Amino acid sequence: MTSLVVGHASIFLLFVGVSIASSYFILKMLNKANFKEENFLKQDVITSSGVVFLAFLVFYTVYLFIYGQVLVLKGWPYSILIIGFGMGVLGFLDDMFGDHKVRGFAGHFGSLAKGKVTTGLMKAVFGFTLSFLVAFLASDGLVEIFVNAFILALTMNFFNLLDLRPGRTIKAFLLSALLIFLFSGVEGLWIVSLPVLAPVLILLWLDLKLLSMLGDTGSNFLGALIGVWVVYSFSVKVNLAILLSLIIIHLYSEKHSINTFISNNKILSWVDNLGLKKST
Repeated sequence: MTSLVVGHASIFLLFVGVSIASSYFILKMLNKANFKEENFLKQDVITSSGVVFLAFLVFYTVYLFIYGQVLVLKGWPYSILIIGFGMGVLGFLDDMFGDHKVRGFAGHFGSLAKGKVTTGLMKAVFGFTLSFLVAFLASDGLVEIFVNAFILALTMNFFNLLDLRPGRTIKAFLLSALLIFLFSGVEGLWIVSLPVLAPVLILLWLDLKLLSMLGDTGSNFLGALIGVWVVYSFSVKVNLAILLSLIIIHLYSEKHSINTFISNNKILSWVDNLGLKKST
């Protein structure tokens, strides 16, 4: 086991190098294309840095091919490839062509009622399709398929809702990942997932320094990752509780501000501002 950990640690360092190089070239291209958006301080910042995750998936696929025989993977890493790539692409299209003034399920379905199909609605429809596909691969029985599909869809949307302040989405991802790794019943989950942390940590640094934003590309990918880990890691009873929590959060977000809730909570506000570059 020790040699396995050392081997994966060296792979992690390799992925750090790959992620740094990918981030540099991708952000340079996005900057050259003037692919920018105003952040919460009204500064023009490179957006959709989450495209780095799509480049990462190419190398992660090779990694799984090499190390996939070492542990019993139960199919979850391959589900990550399916939904991670699919939602990353849909998120990028939404970043490019979407109307970001329309937010939430009510906003997108309200636009549909007026005869306008938003990219956010298209993302939701295709996202649900991918969620059901992965849920079918991960589940035993019809009830479990529906529970897991809605967990995947709502987790992706939840991380998208968080992406209103620098670093917030990635911090939530890291905290969620830590809890999952601690309590997951899947053997080798954290070891095989170790390379994922390389681009995550790099994009966290860029986010906190106000150099780039994840965009829907990145938040959708991270939400998909957490969703896949959850549906493969826990029992139906635990996942029902998680699904209920996600439903409550989404119902709250339709009427209330997530920003205000976080700002009014001392602990959440402290975590939210931790490491964030002070505005000048």
